[in-house]
Amino acid sequence: MEEVLSNQEARPGDATQLMHAIFSSDDEMMSFYLTLNCFMNPESYLVERTDRKRLEDLANTLYSNVAAFEAIRTYKSISVKEVIRGFGAHMMNTQISNTNRFQSADAVGTLMNCILNTTKNSWQFKKMDRNNNIHLQNVRYLLNRLDAAESNEEKNREEVAV
Repeated sequence: MEEVLSNQEARPGDATQLMHAIFSSDDEMMSFYLTLNCFMNPESYLVERTDRKRLEDLANTLYSNVAAFEAIRTYKSISVKEVIRGFGAHMMNTQISNTNRFQSADAVGTLMNCILNTTKNSWQFKKMDRNNNIHLQNVRYLLNRLDAAESNEEKNREEVAV
């Protein structure tokens, strides 16, 4: 993966255009995303894994983030009354202690505050959503480059064997 990226590879308006301009090579991009994965998925460094597997772990995490942002973005309004009503019905149907009910209620309240605060700062939300999308596209690009490199290696081995 020593090939140098061409800034012309990204079409004008392509979401990854800025990232292609920042990195001077695939190796530099790979190094950045493996470091990012170290912070986002530290458990993937507890066992020996290939760079491909670590990139796949990062892609899964970024995809989950993108899906969460998509779910929140398409949710036009948050009805606190409906959430509380549904949570109350769930608690009444669940055989748990009062202590666990209070803990669950606290967790739901914290989650609701997080969602409400995120949507209040919609410009931050949009920026985080865009950043996750760009990073996911770049990781997929690297995975595709790894696939292409592996298929070239297989072709070379076949040619040598013949």
